[in-house]
This record gives sequence, C-alpha cells and structure tokens, in this order.
Amino acid sequence: MSRVSTQTNRSNLENAFGVAEQLGVARLLDPEDVDVQSPDEKSVITYVSTLYDAFPKVPDGVDGVSPNDVDIKWVEYQNMIKYLSQWIKHNVAVMSDRSFPNNPVEIKALYTQYLQFKEHEIPLKENEKTKIQNLYKMLEMWIEFGRIQLPQGHHPNDVEKEWGKLIVAMLEREKSLRPEVERAAYYLRVGFILHGPHLSAAL
Repeated sequence: MSRVSTQTNRSNLENAFGVAEQLGVARLLDPEDVDVQSPDEKSVITYVSTLYDAFPKVPDGVDGVSPNDVDIKWVEYQNMIKYLSQWIKHNVAVMSDRSFPNNPVEIKALYTQYLQFKEHEIPLKENEKTKIQNLYKMLEMWIEFGRIQLPQGHHPNDVEKEWGKLIVAMLEREKSLRPEVERAAYYLRVGFILHGPHLSAAL
C-alpha cells in the first residue's frame, strides 16, 4: 500500500491493468482513458464486467470468505499451520529417537505409547490437516488477488511434505521397536517360568 500511495495515478492504473492481463483479462482500457475527469462510463462498466468474469470461483462445496472475514480466517489459518508444523517436527524428532530402555516392562510401555499415538493422535491431526486444506480453499481467491501474501512454507502442500516425513519416521520406529518388544516378551516369559510371577513382575 505504501508503494501505491507514492506512485502517480497512471502508474497505479498501469500496474492494475498489468495484473489483470496476467489473469487473462484483455486490456480494453489504457491508463490515459481512465485518468481523466470524465472517463467513458460504458467502457469502464464493460471492463469491470470482464474482471468479474475472470475472478476465481470458490470451489464447489466450499463456502467463500467475505471481505470482512478475510483477516480473521487468515489469522486462524496461520495459527493452525504454525501449531501443526511444530507438532509434526517435534514428533519426527521423537520417532527418530532410538535410545530404547533395556527394561522389558519399559519397552512394552514404550510400544503401547507408540500404538496410542498412532491410533488416537494421528487421526486427530489428520482432521486438523483437512481443516487447513479447507481454509486454504476458502482463502485461495484472496491469495491470488494479492489481498493475502502467503509466506514460504505456509501452503497445505508444505504441511503434506512434513506429514510424509512423520509417517516415514513412525514406520521406521515401529520397525525398530518390534524386535525389542519381542525380546522383552521372551525375557518376561523366561522370568515367569524360572522364577515365578514375582520376579517377572519386578522386571
């Protein structure tokens, strides 16, 4: 906006017409046609109607965002992207940790914790990811028209890439944990057979 306020009317008009051309709107007017005291009304109306036709349509099944709600939805979108990305990165680090305990009971508890994460937390975050995608669709036309500047790493595809890293890290962790769990189960069985339930429970 600061750039617009310092430029001449004709420079701003030239920029606006240039952006419209990139969107497929034919240049029916030139800056000098509009930057006059009484521009031709019919020509202006015709041009505006072509702008409306080129305006991106909201995808089927998705509610658009009114101009008054754009900023609110944009803040909501940024917060969801930020928190989900942080959650993903944190859990990629957790899933990459291979410092497993030696105690068989602790190994079993660690594997149970992993399964709970996989079966309960992952579906919840999948829902959040879907909400982010839907919010983006609602805001997409405002992004395309420059009302919103999308920072690097804030596209749903960026979240999807990070999500893929988490899934790979989870698979690798499960692959590493399974032999440890089987070994722990073996030690518990041996302890039970040789020493009875008291020693097995102590393990």
